[in-house]
Amino acid sequence: MLKLGIRHLVDFPLPSSTSRFTLRSSNRVSYQLLRTAQPPSGQEVALFDHVMRQMQLSSGVWRTTVRQRFANLNPQIGSILAAHFPAQTQPNVHDWAASSCLTSAEWGAPLLAQFPAATLTASDLTLFLLEATLPNGDVWIFEKDGAPLQFIKGPFVVRLVPPEPYLLTVNSYLGARARSRFYRTSASWQLPASWLDHDLFSSPALTHQGLVFRKIPIVHPEAAELARIDPRFRVIHHSAFDALASPVDVIRSMNIFNHAYFSPERLATGARAVFNSLNPNGLWIVGRTITENPPVHEVSIFRRTPSGFDLLSRIGPGSEIEALVLAATFS
Repeated sequence: MLKLGIRHLVDFPLPSSTSRFTLRSSNRVSYQLLRTAQPPSGQEVALFDHVMRQMQLSSGVWRTTVRQRFANLNPQIGSILAAHFPAQTQPNVHDWAASSCLTSAEWGAPLLAQFPAATLTASDLTLFLLEATLPNGDVWIFEKDGAPLQFIKGPFVVRLVPPEPYLLTVNSYLGARARSRFYRTSASWQLPASWLDHDLFSSPALTHQGLVFRKIPIVHPEAAELARIDPRFRVIHHSAFDALASPVDVIRSMNIFNHAYFSPERLATGARAVFNSLNPNGLWIVGRTITENPPVHEVSIFRRTPSGFDLLSRIGPGSEIEALVLAATFS
């Protein structure tokens, strides 16, 4: 048995289409198609949303994009910010662990209308994938740290994470061979840091050891478009466990600092990174989404003090790490 894949945008149907080919191949869409025009077309956005619902990174993290996830949360946060900052201020706001940054872009509209001189920076640890094209046209798609995710050969789009099921004998065979060859070949690659750190939306192709390397942004096209047309919104690479180089006024970190993901010690490291990234009296919005439809959130809003955090407000019962944050002291 086998499954092929979707390698061209014209083969990806609009949501109303239910062709047999689509039903067989829609979960094997080439990540190359995540590149979009400026501005993106409706079909490109639909494809991106479709792929993000199925993309799993080698760490096990899913890149789920849920439109309007924080639609009922943003107005409540807006009221808290209005009470904390005078209207004429210029708060520097960061949205950490923002995944595809779609929810950051959706927050940008009300936030920047409320504070026209504010800036909003969305960040995540993984903003792009890498594509390596072999001389014969085969393609590996992999993460920056070297973990392969897809192999593309002719009409096949082979899933490497998670591996293809053994029942799909052709796909499984191609995947096993591709994974083995990738690790043998990539061991000698030395991609320049200057190229890897270059702006992901304008990086040129790189030829190295006979292969052609390109970046594939996994920032939502609507967020990328907002960053292109509005200088108040930007997207950067950043880990939620690292302090910013310069402190800011507000940090939001939703659905990342959870007990299900990290140990108390690791969560304390994250809290320290937030503390060291905030100005005095800056705000930290932290919590998790309990249900998606309708969206329900448990959120705590903390104010930075000289040695830790005070609780300013809650939405619902508050963040599950609230006690840990309030008990922590920093110097």
